[in-house]
Amino acid sequence: MTKILKTILISFIVLLILAFALVFIGNFYVTVSDVQESGEQVASIDGELLENDDFIARTYGYEDRLVFTYIPRNPDMIADYYADYDIRENNNTIAAGNNRLYEDVSVENPIFFEVPRQESAVYGMDMVIEDPDGNQVHNSSLTIESQNE
Repeated sequence: MTKILKTILISFIVLLILAFALVFIGNFYVTVSDVQESGEQVASIDGELLENDDFIARTYGYEDRLVFTYIPRNPDMIADYYADYDIRENNNTIAAGNNRLYEDVSVENPIFFEVPRQESAVYGMDMVIEDPDGNQVHNSSLTIESQNE
């Protein structure tokens, strides 16, 4: 009977460790879909490891546009945030904001950007999000490029 309890306890601990690892890896989660008919999307994301990272960065690539979203991790969270961002096309800034207020941010109302897309361009996005008290709650950099086959 003790062997069974030990096995169950060890299995439970292993599952907890795996769940923690998945959450930790999910900290830099990127989604990419439907890029180009004749191309492949290459995306990389880099960010500081923030213990209080309250957002998930998701990027969607389409033939004619890119969509960047920053979604609160907590589905019940609704709050105001300030964002500093820089969106680049071939290293030229095409959209930027400094300390821009986003009110009532939630899962249904995430921080959202949409930009037109050129077929062979490389895009970059830097994002820093702070709460109203000036605490940094998200910091990431994203690069997206197409590689034609």
